[in-house]
Amino acid sequence: MRFAKLSALALLSTALLTACQSQPSNTLTFTPSSPIMQQFNAANQRAVLNVVTRDVRQAPEVSSYVHNDKIHKLFTQPSVTQLFDQVIKQNLNAKGFRIAATPAQSNTNVIVNITQFFANVEQGNLRYKITAKVRVNVQVQGAKGQFNKNIGSTRTQEGAFNADNANIQKVLGQALEDTIQSLYKDQEITNAINQNW
Repeated sequence: MRFAKLSALALLSTALLTACQSQPSNTLTFTPSSPIMQQFNAANQRAVLNVVTRDVRQAPEVSSYVHNDKIHKLFTQPSVTQLFDQVIKQNLNAKGFRIAATPAQSNTNVIVNITQFFANVEQGNLRYKITAKVRVNVQVQGAKGQFNKNIGSTRTQEGAFNADNANIQKVLGQALEDTIQSLYKDQEITNAINQNW
């Protein structure tokens, strides 16, 4: 009888411990920073832009790592496409450009292709290394020609034991913010838009 009680107690303890080892979230949330409003230029109001943002990466996840002997894939909220669509439109609005409601109302196309948004995780027994890369290709297409520019950033972090969602979010967030700030500070895209409509 006593053995049966101990066995039941051991089984209950095992079940509780297993429940406590739940799978971490598979979603990373990013909130992009806003551009500085001092960049507004009323002369840019003449250009009316059709903005298209596309995720051209090979896979939808933004990272993956091993957790409890299983591959754990991570995704973003909002999606990578929504993130960069918000960033590019905020940037162009802050600089004084108008965004068309439909492509027919525009005189210039701005196409943002997201080519990289991924944190590679290397894990050993005692250390991990995270390398995050964020890259976008911005194209300006107008009546007078086409302009192309690649903007991106790479960030790395190393640490003890195993990487987790917080580590990955930190490094990927830094690479994202570097890329966003490069977009906000860039003047070549602005010049290309003004020369093309």
